[in-house]
Amino acid sequence: MSHYKRFTVLGINHNTLDFMRLLVASVRKFSTSSFEIIILDNDSTDGSKEWLLEHPDIMAIHSSTNIGHGLGLDQAFPFVRTPYTCVLDIDCHVQRSGWDEAFWSAYTRNPKTRLVAVHGGVGNELKPIHPFFMWFETSFFRQHNFKFAPGNGWDVGRALYGRILGLGYDVIRILPSYEPDGSKFYPGVFGTEYYFDGKPTIYHNWYSGRMAGLRSGDDVDGYKFEEFSAHKELLFNQPLVHEILGDKTREDQQS
Repeated sequence: MSHYKRFTVLGINHNTLDFMRLLVASVRKFSTSSFEIIILDNDSTDGSKEWLLEHPDIMAIHSSTNIGHGLGLDQAFPFVRTPYTCVLDIDCHVQRSGWDEAFWSAYTRNPKTRLVAVHGGVGNELKPIHPFFMWFETSFFRQHNFKFAPGNGWDVGRALYGRILGLGYDVIRILPSYEPDGSKFYPGVFGTEYYFDGKPTIYHNWYSGRMAGLRSGDDVDGYKFEEFSAHKELLFNQPLVHEILGDKTREDQQS
């Protein structure tokens, strides 16, 4: 394999070991171009630090305190060495082979494109992109000194979207999408699915980072910890998730 790497997956972790394992495994399984992975760990206590030490192919950056998601990305981004960067929240994973080629092809199709991201909400121009997934040229973001931590009251998705359009460039925005009959690829699971080129491509779980450290009876935005836990179990029992993780338990039970 050539030493050339096309893109870097950049993620921030805080006490979400199960989701981090799934994200990393999905990138390894389904990427068809050469890549690197950088994860900044925000002082986790759930075994994440130890897991990262067992995987030397991941560039792990360890923060002694929880500095949050945006500032974590700002701290990690200078370590990217590849032409393209793919920001993926730690509770995302990719779902099909060639996902990276699909986004690279979409990006390069229009010479004015400078970002591929997911739409922050139908009809919600106050948050035109959600920064849990972003594919962009590393040099372009560095040239314009783009930051990921919110500043001056600006939502980071709104700020990045506005600056890129203000420079005269385009942003490809991907809307949530499901099966042709409206059903979900992961039936009943607590999260959002994004299809690209008509195929399931990115899944984003809800509230995983914000639920870390919470206990029975606690809630986030009205969703109880117990409800989140039940949906997490449902997600990790999906056939594709078992396949990504190489989990033979399901197959053994069915044989």
